Amino acid sequence: MKSLKQSSPIRVVAGVAMRDKQVLVAQRQPDAQFISWWEFPGGKVEQDETDQQALKREWREEFGVEIHVGAPIVETEFNYGDKVILLCSFWCDILDGPPVLHQHQAIYWCEPHRLDAGVFSGADRPLIKLLCERFNRVARSESADEADAILHDPSPAIMKKCGVEGGQ
Repeated sequence: MKSLKQSSPIRVVAGVAMRDKQVLVAQRQPDAQFISWWEFPGGKVEQDETDQQALKREWREEFGVEIHVGAPIVETEFNYGDKVILLCSFWCDILDGPPVLHQHQAIYWCEPHRLDAGVFSGADRPLIKLLCERFNRVARSESADEADAILHDPSPAIMKKCGVEGGQ
């Protein structure tokens, strides 16, 4: 009997853009594997590319916009059966715009607690949960500075995992 060898995870990045306490999500084009799932825009990190370079390239290709890649949010791993995805998500700011659909069916600005995790890929679901937790904490924060710190200050461990300087 032939043994199945687990290949190394595929590194993927996702960008979370925010405006007016809403995040941008995009609906994929229909395909055999992911149907028309929603996602946080991004894609596969190519060889000799940093996470930040990949995210900038993906947003240019997918929406025709330039972005500033900010702090990492969370890194998650998800096994789809035929492949394992290692997803590192980052805050990002759209520098020009608005986004134009080149590779998606739709985009939508939504408050994180209104996102239905069931229509997102498995790798995105922990990010949705974390965004909901952080946005709930922001709603209870006492100042704008405290709210910004809750959303944008990653732990040193996440920074190191996502290849950002300053991670210990």
